Amino acid sequence: MISIPQMPAALRYPGAYIVVDGSQAGLGGDIPGVLLVGHKLATGTAPAGEIVRLSGVKDAEAKAGIGSMLAQMAARYRKIDPALDLYMLPYADNVAGVAASAPFTVTSAPTASGTLALYISGRPVNVAITAAQTVDQVAAAIAAAITAAGADIPVTAAAVAAGGTFTARHAGTCGNGIDLRLNLYGEAMPAGLALTLTAMSGGAGDPLPGDLTATLGQRWYRYVALGINDAATLAAWHAESQLRYLPPIQAGFRAFTAHRGDYAAASAFGETKNYEHIADLSLGLNPTSTWEAAAIVCAAAAPRLVNSPVESLEGTPLPGMIGVSYHDWTNANSLLFKGMSVMQIAKDGSCSIKRLISMYQFRPDGSADDAFLDINTAEVMERIRYEQRMAAIKRFTGTAAAKTNEGYRPGLRITTVDDVTALLLSLYQHTLMKEFGWVQEYGYYKDHLIVEQDPLNPSRFNFKDEPVLLSPYYILAGVGQFRKAV
Repeated sequence: MISIPQMPAALRYPGAYIVVDGSQAGLGGDIPGVLLVGHKLATGTAPAGEIVRLSGVKDAEAKAGIGSMLAQMAARYRKIDPALDLYMLPYADNVAGVAASAPFTVTSAPTASGTLALYISGRPVNVAITAAQTVDQVAAAIAAAITAAGADIPVTAAAVAAGGTFTARHAGTCGNGIDLRLNLYGEAMPAGLALTLTAMSGGAGDPLPGDLTATLGQRWYRYVALGINDAATLAAWHAESQLRYLPPIQAGFRAFTAHRGDYAAASAFGETKNYEHIADLSLGLNPTSTWEAAAIVCAAAAPRLVNSPVESLEGTPLPGMIGVSYHDWTNANSLLFKGMSVMQIAKDGSCSIKRLISMYQFRPDGSADDAFLDINTAEVMERIRYEQRMAAIKRFTGTAAAKTNEGYRPGLRITTVDDVTALLLSLYQHTLMKEFGWVQEYGYYKDHLIVEQDPLNPSRFNFKDEPVLLSPYYILAGVGQFRKAV
């Protein structure tokens, strides 16, 4: 007799009774969630420290404030990826935080009219200059132009005599990386005008991450863009990434962030980290803000990883990233041994991923380890585990457990060691390898697969498998051994 759990055994009334069971019909097809983490302004309506869904860029501006870190991240993300679900985790500025600032000085008055091309994190601020202006008036015109440019400029400005001060809109270390420069695209300075800019500095006091386990709850956010990227914040997200990657949660995430600084600064920052689920792109000293770069990298990488977690991300465009100069080959290669990801810059200034790696570098004893080098590795293992879990849930939920099939008649809902083995082998060969192209070496996998019924808990089956992953392609090496005669 076929076992039909939903059909009552005490049934005598005549009729045709057919249970519709969809437990084996599901084909998946979820839409991954992306989480943006950053500062909000006081004008944003979203409560600080609580995750909210975003319906679009305007929604982000309303909830985080126009010109906020999060509003700018949402705008950058949606210009690249319109498909994945978007959420944000807003933080208010730390009440003990200090906003970064930078003085500027007009050292020479203009002798001809023109336009001063000022760029702040790559955003243009055009200042109208006339030949009759004094240095004090030019300083006032710069401050007025920044105010008129609107809240999307990440600094405010105030003029005092022949100079003034730029101040970051957000308190904290994020403001230290705001890029200030003139004539980004080779614009001509008005004749006679001279201006001195100083790098942003003094920002301190980032928001505390809080209880990330409670904040994230049960929802699975597959990809995270960290606009707040100080060392303490990364350490907190690393700890949470490990927790969520393991049972019982089994809903890990890949996080993306960016670091601004020269080779020495990037090396010093990267080599002290060991985070297998976080990728940190070295921006060098290019104009794009670190928080916008984090959103750009996340938006570029996430859809590619969803489509195929084993394919190389090299060459993936980074729209909105502005490239002026970058690490040379030697330094870029060195950073890839220090947990820092690198990009490439074309002649027109457009940027793309060169190699996106995790920050994982060492075993617990401090010896070098490349097990989780590419961000793809943790991603594909998460995806394999998910497929195994879903297949087991569909196949075995609601059954009885037995070590072997001792002649049970067909139709009984009994799971044995052989059933679990067959499921894992079929999934590996037909789905993970043939259909998805994530794994290889089926023979090796079959020979090394171990399945057992737990000797102390007969309701539990244990297995140990060794999937052989495909690796993203990056390098072709060869030797041209020439001859002059044969």
